[in-house]
Amino acid sequence: MLIDAETLENGKVIEADVAIVGAGPAGIVLALELAKAGHAIALLESGRLGFTEANQQLGDAHRFDPSFHAPMGECTRRQLGGTSTIWGGRCVPYDPVDFDQRAHIAHADWPVTYDELSPYFQRACDYFFCGDAKFNLHDIADITQKSIVPELPDEEVLTSTLERWSLPTNFGKEYFTALKRSSKIHLFYGLTCTEIETAADRNQVCSLQAKTLSQKALKIKARKYVLAGGALNTTRLLMVSDRQRPGGLGNHSGLLGRFYMGHLSGDIAAIHFTTPPDKTIFGFDRDASNIYLRRRFSFTREFQHQKGLTNVVAWLGTPPFGDPSHGSGIFSLAYLALNSPFGKYLAAKAIRDTAIGKNQKDFYWSHVRNVIGDLGKTLAFAPSFGYRRYLAKRKVPALFVHSASNTYPLHYHAEQVPNFDSRVSLADETDALGMRRLNIDLRYLDQDIDSVVRAHQYWDEYLQRHRCGYLEYFGADPAASIWEQAGDGFHQNGTTRMSKKMDEGVVDINCNIHGFDDLFVASSSVFVTSGQANSTFMIVVFALRMANFLNKQLQQSHPPTLSTAVIS
Repeated sequence: MLIDAETLENGKVIEADVAIVGAGPAGIVLALELAKAGHAIALLESGRLGFTEANQQLGDAHRFDPSFHAPMGECTRRQLGGTSTIWGGRCVPYDPVDFDQRAHIAHADWPVTYDELSPYFQRACDYFFCGDAKFNLHDIADITQKSIVPELPDEEVLTSTLERWSLPTNFGKEYFTALKRSSKIHLFYGLTCTEIETAADRNQVCSLQAKTLSQKALKIKARKYVLAGGALNTTRLLMVSDRQRPGGLGNHSGLLGRFYMGHLSGDIAAIHFTTPPDKTIFGFDRDASNIYLRRRFSFTREFQHQKGLTNVVAWLGTPPFGDPSHGSGIFSLAYLALNSPFGKYLAAKAIRDTAIGKNQKDFYWSHVRNVIGDLGKTLAFAPSFGYRRYLAKRKVPALFVHSASNTYPLHYHAEQVPNFDSRVSLADETDALGMRRLNIDLRYLDQDIDSVVRAHQYWDEYLQRHRCGYLEYFGADPAASIWEQAGDGFHQNGTTRMSKKMDEGVVDINCNIHGFDDLFVASSSVFVTSGQANSTFMIVVFALRMANFLNKQLQQSHPPTLSTAVIS
């Protein structure tokens, strides 16, 4: 059942077995899984069913460095479906090495293992509609060319590891009917949780305080409470809930808001293959189920330990569409479309900005000349790509064009090491509901940069040793280029980190706030490291694991008490 919170009377009390704050991928998966097990769910979404600026502005940060961090309005979404409404669809899990004790990376000890999480990969793939949980070409028999170019074997460098691509799946749209029809789920939208009330004398949640934009105040009471409203907004809610516990809930270790991590990504080199150009796998593969797959350059687990590398991967990319020197009519047409008034309907702002590139606003006629000079190829390509990108149910994830010179930008995506001084904290400024906003201080270390530099050196050596190609750097100082491109905000990790010991983190191995048995966090804020993977796939993996744990807890204490959520 879907309920507009603005239609409820001020002071109403909502009761349920489980209250879930946030209706993004984690919240929706948790709600559906627990409802199947018979539990009554109150699912709270701060935004509306669709996007509204007023609801979105509730999540704006007070202070952040725009050279290192994107505005919260670009990297999060307050609406049904959460950030899945604007993501690209890339699905990739963490690697076994991410859960190793790595002597060269401090503060990186996960209290869970890869083997504990991998059994949930297939169910996560099912929710994302991204096929079988196979992330290596050697596990896929119907794709015959295993290497990215001929005669390039998997050794310390691998080119057979994969990303899988979702539709991309908007969880709000895809699971709307299931949420609406469920007799066990009450989805309250336009309702923002503003405080977690706890008992003064024990670690127990008494209720959630929530408000609508019209300032109606409601209270939610449940047996279990799950915070699934995105990493930084979840951390913010814990911080502002400081009436009984100065410093906020979960700050017993002093680490709430600390170890904020994302990723490093960008292009510092082009890869020149010396193999036959028509044999290069430059775009996407498709498996027997027509799922889009993308190959990456990566390193073996053993090599990362041996060389003291962070987890760094790379894939063949495209030049920024906004630079007309690429000479491609296809890329120039893409630039003109994305940079037009209709561009906002073609891709999310962050994706548009990445594709267009910086400082490319004065080349309109150069792009027009590229299109005219390459008119035949452009007209032949555009209709087919347009259908596959915007009309097909399973959309091609990105635009790739074959390079006759067999030269492609090499786009890297790298782990950021945990850094105590990289953090979020509360500002004095408040939002429209009276909640204090966040100050964001995302910081990178020289170790982050050095690892990306050395990864490129190892890739170059590997290509040259096998006489398949080489790297050519875009600038004289690769490290300076990486610093210039460093920044994130889209992959928010670490601010409620998981730990075995209470004094080393915020949540325990089951994502309980340490010391509580009724308050859980379901977001990438619990991640101890950021790995090479974007967060979305693993968020759902952890949500599935949490659903299993919560169901057992609820059944053991006593069976479901409510047939559905109750409003009184």
